[in-house]
Amino acid sequence: MNSDNAVAAALLAKMGYTTREAREVRREFLRMFMKLRTRLDQGRLALIMSVADLYFKPDRTQDEEILRELIDHYPEEGEAIMELMPAWKRWGYEEGKAEGIEEGKEEGQAELIRKLLLHGFSPEAVSEAVELPLDKIKKLM
Repeated sequence: MNSDNAVAAALLAKMGYTTREAREVRREFLRMFMKLRTRLDQGRLALIMSVADLYFKPDRTQDEEILRELIDHYPEEGEAIMELMPAWKRWGYEEGKAEGIEEGKEEGQAELIRKLLLHGFSPEAVSEAVELPLDKIKKLM
């Protein structure tokens, strides 16, 4: 754990450790990673992090706690850690995608309501057809 070797950092994730030790191993891996970050290019860093992500079971709550600890210790490096965390990137992507889908549904529904109103349907009929309260329909008029 005290090594600054990139291969050691990647293998740390594969080591046999107990569930109780997992958090400490993950924290030490990220600490090692902070040291390696200044010596390796982005591609190599991303590769090491991706390999580690295969073996570490990402735990969002635990990883966020570890990030806060590392930010306290390395305040200027918090963004750099998050940029190199494939699991966190995945979570961010999934959240963004879900939000985008929801926004798309709402925009599509609003467009449909506007078209129905433009084609002469009454607000009451549209409200019943799309199963939305009448006041929401009237806001779109």
